[in-house]
Amino acid sequence: MRGDGIAYQRGGSWWVQYSVRGRRFREAAQLPDRDGVRRPAKNEQEARRFLRDRRAEILGGRFMGPQTERLTVDDLLDRLTAHLETKRVRSLAKAKSHMKALRDDLGFRRAADVTPARVDRFKARRREEGRADATINRALELLRQAYRLAVRHRQLSPSDVPAIDLLEVDNVRQGFFTPAEVASLLPHLEPDLRDFVEWASITGMRKSEAASLTWKMLDRSAAAWTLRIPASITKNKGGRTLPVVGTARAVVERRLAARRLGCELVFHRTSKGRPGQRVKAFDKAWRAALDAAELPHERLFHDLRRSAARNLRRAGASETEAMKVTGHRTPSMFRRYSIVTDDEAAAALLRVDQAVEKGHI
Repeated sequence: MRGDGIAYQRGGSWWVQYSVRGRRFREAAQLPDRDGVRRPAKNEQEARRFLRDRRAEILGGRFMGPQTERLTVDDLLDRLTAHLETKRVRSLAKAKSHMKALRDDLGFRRAADVTPARVDRFKARRREEGRADATINRALELLRQAYRLAVRHRQLSPSDVPAIDLLEVDNVRQGFFTPAEVASLLPHLEPDLRDFVEWASITGMRKSEAASLTWKMLDRSAAAWTLRIPASITKNKGGRTLPVVGTARAVVERRLAARRLGCELVFHRTSKGRPGQRVKAFDKAWRAALDAAELPHERLFHDLRRSAARNLRRAGASETEAMKVTGHRTPSMFRRYSIVTDDEAAAALLRVDQAVEKGHI
């Protein structure tokens, strides 16, 4: 009927023409196959079917336009990257690393053609590659964020967003070091890394936070030294002060002795022959030290943070005091690090028996 548009052949392909609010659109007619991937219309009947679908989108207020619909997953991830760069997200490098898997598997596909089944195949492929479920979830979270950003900017319709379900993950922290294990690990690390690891085992400071400490943050004007940690380098964007005493002070004094001119970093190392470099990944040195100390390969640097939290509580520090040292913002997050071993649980049961025998309870 007049006003419904037309289907026509052009250069061996079927095209359609229609108008939306006085603006004329022309595009190649395409229909989805069983996998949801669009293919060119084979004949006039299929072209008219595509045109009817377009009219239904227009009348239903779901029409976004052919240019928008040509957006690929790569395009969405590019826009998300620019968005994260604008916000100066500190985890941008990690986000880009997770995006690489998405780009390799889904990047070339039209964003509107990605289906829940296709997302499930991405999960299965990543698992086959040996990736942990938590790692897969991080990529899926970024994919969700990319789609939501496109919808917010009216680049995609909400109906074009596939269901992206995350994998169930047991996120309870488990790994930790005993003080004796830390002592056995330290001699197998180069001096700069040895100080870095010992500092983390004492304070429970995150790797990125410790690596960002500068001498400007250390106040040595009084007998008691204080480290003033700005919000700009913390994960939870909350600044705090940390007294530098005991073993922590001994570590800082060693760093003062190793201080380099022109380098403001408290912790630095020689990397690729260049001294004074920021401490980043040192997986090879870490694994070698674990081997030499005869410790399990599964141990992570982040286990030092869990261990410090547990050591503080065992030593009698209150939850509030321990949180001030480790930088945890909420008690619920701190408690996830309070690991109780079987021996500790057994000791607790024996204390109950003793209290009953003495008539205390």
